[in-house]
Amino acid sequence: MAEQQQTGGVTLWDLLTLISFVVPVAGASADAKHFHGGLAGYVLAISVGLAIGGCCAVCMRIALVRVGGYLVRSNVSARAQSWYSGLMLIAAFTWMIFGLFAESWLVTKIMRFLT
Repeated sequence: MAEQQQTGGVTLWDLLTLISFVVPVAGASADAKHFHGGLAGYVLAISVGLAIGGCCAVCMRIALVRVGGYLVRSNVSARAQSWYSGLMLIAAFTWMIFGLFAESWLVTKIMRFLT
């Protein structure tokens, strides 16, 4: 988390945040294609993907600010900081998978309602 103090450049957390935004959008597009939703289905599915992706990205940024702020404010050892960083990465990957499943479930419900 200490690399967040640098100015400029892109960190791993920035990349993970972008991926957590894109994964639900890509999944929504794939689900719309799978259900042959037509134009209305694609628009609804991608808008759901954008909404869920945006929420996932915002939650990841909030988590980074909270945990990163805690690590900066408190005197945590280097070993504990590496544990926090590892746990944050595991949480980020779990959050991306959750976003994909949430989007897929919601788009499936919408597409079944439309057809």
